[in-house]
Amino acid sequence: MALPRKIFAVGLLVLAAGVAAGAQIPGISAPSPTPQSVPVDALGRETPRGTVLGFIHAAQDENYPVAVQYFQRPAGRHRPTAEEEQELASQLLAVINQKTLASSLDTLSRDPQGRLDDGLPPNQEIVAGVGDSSKTFNILLVRSDDERGNKIWLFSRETLDAVPETYDSLQFADIERRLPSYLTTHRLIYMPLWQWGAIILAIPVALAVASLVALFLRLAMRYYRKARGKPILPLRLFHVGPGTLLLAAFLHYLFVFMIGTSIVYRQYYRRILFIFFAVAACWLVTRITSELSALMVGRLTASGRMGERSVVSLARRVLNIFAFIIIGLIALSTLGVNVTAALAGLGIGGLAIGLGAQKTFENLLGGISILTDRVLQIGDACRIGDQRGTVEDIGLRSTKLRTEDRTVVTIPNGNVANVVLENFRQRDKILCRQTVRLRYDLSPDHIRYSLEEIRAVLRDNSRVEDSTSRVRLLRFAEWAIEVEIYAYILVRDFREFLAIQEGLLLDIVDTIDRTGAAVALPSQATLVTKDGWIDPEKEKAAKAALEKRDPGASNKALPAP
Repeated sequence: MALPRKIFAVGLLVLAAGVAAGAQIPGISAPSPTPQSVPVDALGRETPRGTVLGFIHAAQDENYPVAVQYFQRPAGRHRPTAEEEQELASQLLAVINQKTLASSLDTLSRDPQGRLDDGLPPNQEIVAGVGDSSKTFNILLVRSDDERGNKIWLFSRETLDAVPETYDSLQFADIERRLPSYLTTHRLIYMPLWQWGAIILAIPVALAVASLVALFLRLAMRYYRKARGKPILPLRLFHVGPGTLLLAAFLHYLFVFMIGTSIVYRQYYRRILFIFFAVAACWLVTRITSELSALMVGRLTASGRMGERSVVSLARRVLNIFAFIIIGLIALSTLGVNVTAALAGLGIGGLAIGLGAQKTFENLLGGISILTDRVLQIGDACRIGDQRGTVEDIGLRSTKLRTEDRTVVTIPNGNVANVVLENFRQRDKILCRQTVRLRYDLSPDHIRYSLEEIRAVLRDNSRVEDSTSRVRLLRFAEWAIEVEIYAYILVRDFREFLAIQEGLLLDIVDTIDRTGAAVALPSQATLVTKDGWIDPEKEKAAKAALEKRDPGASNKALPAP
């Protein structure tokens, strides 16, 4: 119950702020002079806005002799008396308070010419009202000449003739007549005491009604989840969230409008309420994005996609920021603030921030690219540039690698996106490439036999890919005959590969030992012998060949060994 108390306290503070605002401005001041011309009318009737606000100001002060000067003069023989006109002014004020929205005053023209784009004649202006089951009460203003020939705006006689009938149809007219005169005649800041009491009492009532509606919706959702076989959430009977507050504020505003509260104070109340709406709307958007983010993070965690949780978190924060900016601009626009300058300031500020934080945004976009393309995941063995290790974390600014030396290397995501990235997790097989060095004193047939036996070892291993495996005599090296063993092991995990490769190499060692082929060792041997290096028979054959080519070659001797 702590939260409802806090909400109630906030409501009282909002109401107090409205009262304070009204206390600072005891009435509607005369409209300020328009920049187009110097005011020539003491009552400020040069513009439609000045006429309406001037009448409300005079009637609210019960200065009815001044209020009737905003009326168009009656035509014809029958002219109402001064008392009838003053009573009509009192009724018109009540009708305006209950049949005109506060937003209609904000749209009134401040131009002496009025609005020329509303489809009406140039000398007419309409103040839209609220309709009921019978009809809509609209206020028609007409532009005419005063005694000195100046152009002024007045309430048309057509509108004034419809006021008595509309006043009799007001919902709270009879209630106000039945209330004690003390509550209706005494006023606090130009508003009857009974309306102040009704406004205060409506706060807990609106909150209670909104809470009941929210409870009904929670029960309906609980029944739906139960019918679908989904987990049932715990039922909270007394819970006030942003949706409840929004509904309560709307109901309270509707009630304040229905009881005919002064349109002047409804303007201040409306501004305070829009601030409240903006706060509650931001709270609601934050609540929705948090719930959706938690749901998506849970699904990503269950599927093992740990790195993409950062994208969800970033999207939630970006949505919250955009919602805050949009709701704030709407609230400022409603309060009469020129948001064009604010938008221009946001654009310039965003450009300055973008230029100053270029590297930060580069790393941020690089992190989003890594997470969305899924080129890396947590736990992947990879090589990024000249760094090799296992991915421990993928953030929005950097990626962390655990190296083989057990150190952690932090690489900015902008660099990760620009360098060559080698991901070992995505390989479908691992290459086993070895070189066996055989001794030179092996006969060619012995070497052929050893190679065939080694090939048989590869063919008999089910984890070796047959189509790409080979065992070939590669080259004659300085001190050994080199044989290349080239084979792909059909596994993805490197540890499993090492185990299979170890068994394969041991089988090859056994095969070499079984075939009698000896592995060459890097060594040097010095032979001291009296025998010539050249075979005598081959020497005779060489001399005979030379004599056939050159007859004088018989006197020449072959070089000494």
